[in-house]
Amino acid sequence: MTNRYNVLIVEDDAFIRKVLRQSLKNDFEVTTHVNGIEAMTWLEQGNPVDVILTDLQMPYLNGQDLIKTIRASPMFKNLPIIILSTYDDSNTRIACLELGADDYMTKPFNPLEVKAKVLAVMRRSK
Repeated sequence: MTNRYNVLIVEDDAFIRKVLRQSLKNDFEVTTHVNGIEAMTWLEQGNPVDVILTDLQMPYLNGQDLIKTIRASPMFKNLPIIILSTYDDSNTRIACLELGADDYMTKPFNPLEVKAKVLAVMRRSK
């Protein structure tokens, strides 16, 4: 049994998914999904997750709707959520934080900073 944190990446861009997986796989158990519907289905199947990294612009269930869905769920409402988005305006960042995101990073991002933020959020949530 591993005691590594489980990171769920919800991102429709294959290249970004690959970069995140490569940069996090040595320190975390990484699962990726391409949209919020897939991610929620996976979560509801009882799979373990400690933190979610999600894009905002995705088909079917976008990042903001994913935050709302997770925060409305008694089972998942306390899961840490970090947004990774190309939107760099204050209004979008504020809206995501008000919906319940724990942190917000703009793309392009430094994968080492993503790792540091995941670890910081995990320290606060445990």
